[in-house]
Formats: sequence, C-alpha cells, structure tokens
Amino acid sequence: MMMRIASAIVAILLLFVLYWLWGANGILGLCSVAILACIREYSRMAIHRFSPPPHLEIVFAVLTAFIFFASLGDYFWCLSALAIGTVSFLAMSLLEVRCSEDLPPTLQLQSMGILGFLYCGLFPGLAVRFLFQDRGAVWLFGLMAIVFTGDTFAYLFGRAIGRHKLLEAVSPKKTIEGAIGGLLGSSLAGAILGIFFLSDRPLWAIVLTALTTGAFAQVGDLFESLLKRVADVKDSGTLMPGHGGILDRVDGLLFAAPVYYVLARFLVL
Repeated sequence: MMMRIASAIVAILLLFVLYWLWGANGILGLCSVAILACIREYSRMAIHRFSPPPHLEIVFAVLTAFIFFASLGDYFWCLSALAIGTVSFLAMSLLEVRCSEDLPPTLQLQSMGILGFLYCGLFPGLAVRFLFQDRGAVWLFGLMAIVFTGDTFAYLFGRAIGRHKLLEAVSPKKTIEGAIGGLLGSSLAGAILGIFFLSDRPLWAIVLTALTTGAFAQVGDLFESLLKRVADVKDSGTLMPGHGGILDRVDGLLFAAPVYYVLARFLVL
C-alpha cells in the first residue's frame, strides 16, 4: 500500500511539473499515454482471453482510443464516436462467427468490448475534459486528491479497525470499516478543495460531490479486482515494476470520473 501511495504522489508531482512547463497540453499528453496503456492492459485481461484474431484486438484498441479523444470534444462528437465504435466492433466480431459455431463466447467478447469503450474511452475522457474548463487543472487535481485520499484512508481504517468483509469473493482484504474510512477521507479532501481552492463555490456541494465520487471510486477498485480474478492475473500489467499496471493505479479514477464530471458541472458549477 505504501508503494501505491508513493506512486500516486510521484504521478501527481509529474502532472504538476508538466502543467508548469506546458499547461493543459502537458497534462493532456501524459493522460493520453496513460489511457493508451490502460487500453492495452484491459484488452489483455478482457479481450485476449477469448482468443480473438489479432486484428480484432487491434481494432478494439484503435476504436477505444478514438472514443477517448473524441470525448474531449463536444457532446456530438463524444456520442458519435461511441456509437460508431460500438457498431463497428459488433459488426467485425460477428464476422468471426462464421469460423465457429460456439456463439456464447462471441457475445461475451462483444459485451467486454463495449464495456471497454466506456471504461477506458468515455470515462477517462470526461475527467480530462475538465482541463478545458475554467480552473480546469484545479478540478482535475481535485479529482485525484479525492480518490487517492479516500484510497489511503480506506487502507488505514481497514488495517486499524477493519473486521467485517466488504466483498470477500472479489477482494478479500477490503472491509466495511475501511470503506467508511475511505468515504471520510474523500469528504475531507473535498472540504480542503472547497475551502482553499474553490472558496467561491458552495462548500456543501463540493463535499457532497467528493463523498459521492469517493464511493464510486471504491466501486471502480472492486470492479478492476473482479476483472483480474476472472482473467486469473495478479496485476493488470507490468509497466510499473513492483506496482503492477497503470490500470491498477487508476481503477478508482476511471469509475469516479463520470460521476465527478456530472456532479461538478451541474451541482457545483
């Protein structure tokens, strides 16, 4: 866990440096590289296990990247990219049925592909969209602080007073007490964000946004654990030796991003 916290701190410091040097474009560049790595890791766990032809995995990766970059634009391009990517992947995967009469795996492959479009394409795109809003960097760093602080508090509370398992079949070490501690940590991060960086916005709205965002971040952590258990892998990748993959580090951020984006836009802004 300490290595997880250290990697999060390093990532945030790197983002600060890039923002200082190149502004929003520097952060966008690093986030884009990270998302491309997440797409590869997700494909390895959720797509490759169905043994599709190599070109179908490449198509999935290209379409997911297309959806991510399109989601940085307006709603028309975002929804259009998601729709085009979905029907294109469904059509190409259907062509593989002619080579096999085993239909359920084809439907499962299609389902995991569409889920990947949302998980690795649309969700992170909504978070990065904040860069193009007023005080966008503050909002993006706020999201990271809410998620990572909640993650840290969940670990500390779980170690100290954790007794009741949260979802043992998916993640045996997580406890209900740890989850509650994580929500407190996310709320605290939200309060600090509101008091020191967004003092002109309603504090209650920012704290409520942080609390809800933290809850969905914990769901994202559990979801990625489920993916790894089904794929029978310990980590999503090996890009970060001793830490796992990029997806292991940002799983909570991906689930939290759409909730944070919607609440911040319509409840706070």
